[in-house]
Amino acid sequence: MLDSNKKLLNITHVHSPTKKRQCVFISLLLSACTFNIGATSNPEASLEATYFSSDIPIVLSATRLAQPQTEAPATITIIDQQLIKASGAKHIVELFRLVPGMHVAYFRGNKPIVGYQGLSGEFPQGVQVLIDGRSVYSPLFGGVDWSNIPLEIEDIERIEVIRGSNGSSFGSNAFQAVINITTTHAVQLDGVALKTTIGERGYQRTLLRAGKSLDDINIRISASHTDDNGYQHNDDDSRQDSFTGRLDYQVTAYDNLQINVGVVNSLKQTHTPGTLLDPFDPPRQVDESNHSIHAKWERLTNTSHQFTTQFSYTRHISKDKVTSFFPTAIPLFSNVVTRIDYTNYYDRYDFEFEHQFQPIEQLRVSWGMGNRNDRVMQPYWMNSKQKFDNSIQRLFSNVEWRANDNIIINAGALWEHSQLSGDTLSPRLAVNYLPSPNQSFRLSVARSYRAPVLAENNFAADIVLQSLDVPGLIITQPILRSTAGLDPVSVNSFELGYHGLFFANHLNLDVKLFRNEYDRLIHSTDEITDAVVSLFGVPQATVNLGNKLDTFDNLYRADVNGYEIEVNYRPNSNNLFHAGYSYHHTNVGKVSNNDIQNILFSIPKDTFNILASHTFSNSVWASAAYYYTGSMEYLISGNPQGPMRRLDLNAGKSFQLAAKQNLDISLTLQLALDKNKDFLNEFNLDNRAYLQANVTFN
Repeated sequence: MLDSNKKLLNITHVHSPTKKRQCVFISLLLSACTFNIGATSNPEASLEATYFSSDIPIVLSATRLAQPQTEAPATITIIDQQLIKASGAKHIVELFRLVPGMHVAYFRGNKPIVGYQGLSGEFPQGVQVLIDGRSVYSPLFGGVDWSNIPLEIEDIERIEVIRGSNGSSFGSNAFQAVINITTTHAVQLDGVALKTTIGERGYQRTLLRAGKSLDDINIRISASHTDDNGYQHNDDDSRQDSFTGRLDYQVTAYDNLQINVGVVNSLKQTHTPGTLLDPFDPPRQVDESNHSIHAKWERLTNTSHQFTTQFSYTRHISKDKVTSFFPTAIPLFSNVVTRIDYTNYYDRYDFEFEHQFQPIEQLRVSWGMGNRNDRVMQPYWMNSKQKFDNSIQRLFSNVEWRANDNIIINAGALWEHSQLSGDTLSPRLAVNYLPSPNQSFRLSVARSYRAPVLAENNFAADIVLQSLDVPGLIITQPILRSTAGLDPVSVNSFELGYHGLFFANHLNLDVKLFRNEYDRLIHSTDEITDAVVSLFGVPQATVNLGNKLDTFDNLYRADVNGYEIEVNYRPNSNNLFHAGYSYHHTNVGKVSNNDIQNILFSIPKDTFNILASHTFSNSVWASAAYYYTGSMEYLISGNPQGPMRRLDLNAGKSFQLAAKQNLDISLTLQLALDKNKDFLNEFNLDNRAYLQANVTFN
């Protein structure tokens, strides 16, 4: 079962009023998520009997209902603390190299991106990411800004990755995959931990974590500072300060309040790679900040109803203004100035209510509603300093029906209304057949959507050259436009899967065959467009400078067929083996007359990962991991890249310095086995070494 909850049980299983209340709450929560829901006369005994009677992992993300992994209607990869440690990952995104079908890259060295089954660019828009239930999907260009999310890798309890669309549970943007990250409960850290990491290319990171229990309140805080010089021979250095905190307040035996706060400030170098002469993208520093607060209230009743209400506010701003003076060969414009405001800003208010209950023994139900309001300002991309709004309302329900001991039917749907793209309905129907509790065959059919973000609907970017020779004389060159009224992108997903556990549940095997039918994929057409010459705002003439205008529209459809395999073997607590493979075969069709190659090449033919770890009797541990991603080319701004191959070697040792004082030291080697291009031609993966020391005082 879940190691995290075993830890939590050990912490809370004491005879004090506060801890007793926490145990009662956890018992009620877990019993509300299991099959035979009812009042319990002995909460602590019920907790242990209900939750630890089996070694089948429990997953929470597929239908919002807690389910054994064999009974979930989706393919799920679980990344827990043991796997995180064995990977040696220094950044959260590196963990997703362990997920079949996922690919990780760095745009300009200091901007990580995570995609699934291709169709990805600088902003992979098909992966929804939640942290403790809060969506961090960006309303700017879509996707997730992994470089600015307020989360430390040490604060992660576990990650569930839904490999496939899941719009019926999480709405638009749960289009290709869902990453659901759960952080550690504040009660799990009682003391202070100080970690420092140094590495090649100027990498330095210092992290301070502290936790304290105060009766019914548990608090955890984390603060870090990171410096990284990025890729060799490129201006992509970054410096970041981060502060996160979590408070857990056990209000009553039936009520729990969780509050998360996060602040991230970053300073990043950037410019067009390969040249220092681009006046529209010169070397400079970009100042970014992200602030968030998230409150979640969970209410359990002794009649086994669970109510969850959560509210969050997020504010993000990226300050980036460019002014360049340069000469040209254009008559009357021999010397010009251009001023571009690349600033991006958004704030988000998000509210959600959910109710889970079991009307009869064979039936469990989850339903809820939510409202999200985004406000975005992008002066350059939308050619306006106005703030644009988008409001999204959603209503969802998932139902699990146990037809008999061998057949489980999951049905769900989510209705969503977007101010930008109107109404969508994302349904799913899945049947799981269990010939035994440890063997499961599943068949699922689903439809999901990706809603266009505000920028896609409102692109209006121009390059403006102001003459220094003739006052008031300006050339305006259109660069980006959007077709009015973009439709949501849709996908029909079909999946046939198998999940089996062997050798007393120590070996976990998952296999799936899938077909995804994408329609109305958004991409750009380009054509040579004239620039407009104006004097004091009055158009005078047009001139052809040979520049292209990109116009975004619903252009493509694509069918992706393939299979994925994942194996996890943990014979005991000292040994771990993990492997994953994915294969994709793609056909691309056109909605309009346009080149299809870029879409086709954005999907790697296959991915592969393997990791093995062993802990020796003297508290020494070692692991090795190999990662492979087939040839691909990211959409819009990427360059063709050959296969990526990397070998990671990790080793560490734990020391007890004194009573309640421990020291952990580890060494990580990341070895690039080829001259691996990373998103752009100018960036190549290189070899890196990291040395890490972690001191804890409990």
